[in-house]
Amino acid sequence: MKKLLQATIPLLLLLVTCEPVCAQALEDILSKADPFSTIPTKELTTLVKQLEPLEKNASPQQQLTIDLLKMRYLAITGDLSPALELVGKFDSPSVPPEFRIRAYTIAIPIYHMQGNYILSFHTLNKIQQLLPWTENKNLKYLAISLAPELYTDAGNLDTALEYAIKSIAAAKETNDPINMCTAYDAYSGIQFKRGDVEAAVIGFNKMLNHCDEQSATLFSGTAYGGLALVFQAQERHQEAIAHYATALDLHREANYHFGIAFSLLGLAQSHFALGNTQIAQTYLEDALSVLESDGVMELLVDAYDLQGQMAERKGHFKEALTSFNEKWATEKKVMDNRKAIRIAQLQVAFEVKNKERRIALLQKENGLLALQKQSTLLHSWLMILGLTVLVLAAALLWRKARQESRHFKHLSRIDPLTGLYNHAYCYSLAEKMFHECHRNNRPFVAIVADIDWFKRVNDTYGHAAGDKVLQAIAKVLQQHMGSKGIAGRTGGEEFSCFLANMDIEEALRIVRNCRDAIQPVMDYGKEIEVTLSYGIAVSHGEHNMLDLLVREADEALYEAKNKGRNQIIYHASTAFRKKA
Repeated sequence: MKKLLQATIPLLLLLVTCEPVCAQALEDILSKADPFSTIPTKELTTLVKQLEPLEKNASPQQQLTIDLLKMRYLAITGDLSPALELVGKFDSPSVPPEFRIRAYTIAIPIYHMQGNYILSFHTLNKIQQLLPWTENKNLKYLAISLAPELYTDAGNLDTALEYAIKSIAAAKETNDPINMCTAYDAYSGIQFKRGDVEAAVIGFNKMLNHCDEQSATLFSGTAYGGLALVFQAQERHQEAIAHYATALDLHREANYHFGIAFSLLGLAQSHFALGNTQIAQTYLEDALSVLESDGVMELLVDAYDLQGQMAERKGHFKEALTSFNEKWATEKKVMDNRKAIRIAQLQVAFEVKNKERRIALLQKENGLLALQKQSTLLHSWLMILGLTVLVLAAALLWRKARQESRHFKHLSRIDPLTGLYNHAYCYSLAEKMFHECHRNNRPFVAIVADIDWFKRVNDTYGHAAGDKVLQAIAKVLQQHMGSKGIAGRTGGEEFSCFLANMDIEEALRIVRNCRDAIQPVMDYGKEIEVTLSYGIAVSHGEHNMLDLLVREADEALYEAKNKGRNQIIYHASTAFRKKA
């Protein structure tokens, strides 16, 4: 017993004294870290690892700082989903504006990489609304510096250059070399794309000077890569190879996947141009392994093009054709992405402008209400007349907004309201999946779902409430079916889902889970009950066409509607029916 006490007492003392000691250690570390500035990758990695064992002792304010540092670290290392999960902690009016702005500046590039362009521009608009509430020059620089890349990918290089020049001016205000380093990154890349090689070289060299001053490994690698790109365009391939090799070492040190793939591909291209086909082949294979896993489409276009040229030079024309086909398919995706970015930019710009119009109308309305309180009965009638005119104007603006919004929806393969695939693209993917299952004699399930009494929702609560219902249903369908197959909005309140390699029992289980997950939708304090009717059909190879299978699912859906709605009906190719 005495020995047990002697062993236990030091542990108890450690537990008693750890909290104040750990709290002080946490305070010391955080006092040296500025979450609103651009911290070099090595320093950031060290910070996150030091904070990890101390995080449980953090105060709410300290936790916000830690979460910002973790978000930045996860974004750099490519752990995007956990990084975006942390954004939710900051997306609240109770969080100080500086922390919200910084979280949004980290989130926008992630949204952009994931193809969520509308959310990228919406978040940029949030930042612009919050900027007047902060005097932090670093934050103002970071906010401005996001715009050049967004507008570059939208194909608007002139606007992108304007923002890049503004970014450099904002970076100078911070007196921080790392900000100057990142500002010249955007500026130089835009100048290169605009064909102003001389300005690009000057910019990349200035970037390199500022980055080296701060030992910013990742951005120094980017600067070397930019210069290598210029040399390559000028057919100075030996100089390009030297710079690409330096960029590769720096990007590997920073564990920056995009930079690694970019450098490997550049080395392959220059070696191929010099006739070093075997060396080029090795670099290209390494580049493709990174690019295909990370899905960097613009670089994949160049990689497949080089792969095709190599095969063509060797006389392997069939392999060359395969590579060129992959290039053209990827190139189409890139063009579709640029189109989607441009549409997102225009749509968000329109929404912001429309919101400003509504605010202006409300301000006029408030002015008229103030006059009403001080006027006679005659003035009151005039006031009512003025308000009627304003309401009509607002209604016309709303109608115009709806018309332009519908126009934007048709320009993309994604339904902008629900985020699901639209009819054409949904069935295009389903056709491919169906024929693959048919060839391999595997089961394929078609599900057609329709919101019950949806017209009543619109008539009773309004179209805005109806949109909320569609979005809520789409979210549930995406969570339960889209992750396992294909989910699309194929009509006003109709949805189609397709599941491959799945028997009917498993499909029924998923649909039941989906039905159970649907909750009433809240709209301005009103609870809207929502149910769906489902029709299910399965093919085990007996259907030659997807349309025939969908028709059976439609028949099952009609039966579900006729049996009282909120039903799941399974259609077999015989007269057999099964009700869930």
